Amino acid sequence: MPAPRIIHLPRLRRRTGAPRATRGFVLLEALVAIFLFVLGVLGILGLQTSMTAIQTETRLRSEAAYLAQELVGLMWADIPNRDNYALDSADGKACTAAACLRWLGKVQEILPQGEAVVTVTDLASGDLGSDVAITVNWIMPNGESHQYQTNTTIALGHTP
Repeated sequence: MPAPRIIHLPRLRRRTGAPRATRGFVLLEALVAIFLFVLGVLGILGLQTSMTAIQTETRLRSEAAYLAQELVGLMWADIPNRDNYALDSADGKACTAAACLRWLGKVQEILPQGEAVVTVTDLASGDLGSDVAITVNWIMPNGESHQYQTNTTIALGHTP
């Protein structure tokens, strides 16, 4: 009987860890994921900040529009004294009507550094009434100045 042949098979190595090329890959993936998450959170915070600034600006603009329309209503209620509503708070020219003085106080109270200019000019047609231009100015907390302007005609029996 022939001698049995012994066949030697190569030994299989047991892997005890990841190959050298892939070691630390999971850690790198985790760091990239954390970086992307932080970048997203910072983006959302920036968006929130700009939304708050825009909301404040919009609120002040609507307040200025409301105040201008309020003065128009006051002038309509006091047509014979409409010339007493002319003012330029920047130049120190104050209106003499009591309602206008109260209105100017509201402008200064509601709007940051609020000022107003009201120009009252008689109608060219000679009718009883005036063309009125109201400009409300204010300065935002960041130093940016804003302005709201409206023009109207206050007259009895006037047809343009």
